[in-house]
Amino acid sequence: MVHTQPKRFLTGTEVLHDSFRLARLVDASAWEPDLLIILWRGGAPIGIAVHEYFVYKHRRKDHRVIACRSYAGTEPLDRLDIAVNEQDLAMIRPGRRVLVIDDIFDTGRTAMRIKELVVSRGAEARIATLFWKPANNRTAGRPDYYLHQTDQWVVFPHELEGLTPEEVRQKGPVVYDVLHGAGERSPAP
Repeated sequence: MVHTQPKRFLTGTEVLHDSFRLARLVDASAWEPDLLIILWRGGAPIGIAVHEYFVYKHRRKDHRVIACRSYAGTEPLDRLDIAVNEQDLAMIRPGRRVLVIDDIFDTGRTAMRIKELVVSRGAEARIATLFWKPANNRTAGRPDYYLHQTDQWVVFPHELEGLTPEEVRQKGPVVYDVLHGAGERSPAP
């Protein structure tokens, strides 16, 4: 489905810079996580930058990636698909401080489900995300840390699904050209 809602197109540089700003926001709160749970897919680039921030500050964090799916394409699913394995669960122990990282807190269902899982295992949990869409929130929760509040459709640099060809061109002419075969070069020998 192609959405007609206004779209905000983000660049890779914007996401990277905001990810480091998000890490600094967490750091400035004086709450020190010892485990980062990064929600795959959207939270991956943000989680990497947050982890690197703490590594640079000489405060390396344990980290896990949990695959979550709450959308089929651009349409919300009735149920959440969350893939948590035994190694993930073993990292979530009583007394741990767990930072759940995602790109956007839209309906809130995914991040809140993970937060509930963490708390049910005796750990403390907080949520960090670049964007919060309070009008779409379907939970009683909200992110503990966020940079932007919006009602726009946010399009991250890697996302193509749900975009018209013209929106792909607007988002990035290089990506458009690659997808449509224009300007191709032979690989280096």
